[in-house]
Amino acid sequence: MAPQQEPRLRAVVAAAPMLDTVGELRALLEQLPDEMPLSLDDHHRALPGEPDQVHTVHPRLIAVVSGLATEAESKQPGLMLTQVYVPFPAEDEEQAAVAARDDLPAYGELPRAAYHLERGELRPGLKDVAEVLEELAHLVGEVAADFTEDDEDGSQLRVEAKRITHAAERVGKFADTVEEVAE
Repeated sequence: MAPQQEPRLRAVVAAAPMLDTVGELRALLEQLPDEMPLSLDDHHRALPGEPDQVHTVHPRLIAVVSGLATEAESKQPGLMLTQVYVPFPAEDEEQAAVAARDDLPAYGELPRAAYHLERGELRPGLKDVAEVLEELAHLVGEVAADFTEDDEDGSQLRVEAKRITHAAERVGKFADTVEEVAE
């Protein structure tokens, strides 16, 4: 793919910030080279704190490296599709602006915790870790324990769930008091 094509590709992808139908996706793909690499984002993305949201698919032009660590190594544009939750109700322009943001954290607590912690954002990251621990405690103490044939195994799983719950509470409290490094 020729480097001079990149501005055109950026314009084509930018013109379709939200894809909600197969027809919209097809119309975008028809404007892109057949050999362009395609990938899916590992995570759904969402605007933090937005209570009412609907999903859309956001296309993004990314750099893809092929032939890594060889003489033939090259970088070319690729298309990544990301499921993004956008505010609802809202105007299309507002939804498109949210969908196109490249700083949206992952939607689930665990990937969102990693997102925040890897950026040094301790408070929100630790709050998400506490939520993940609460979910794990529920899975261990309620869901898994209910499927044990031995009462002793179920009891032990419930004890472990309580320990996990206590850890979640401690991490949650620590999140409220931790001092973040000033940048």
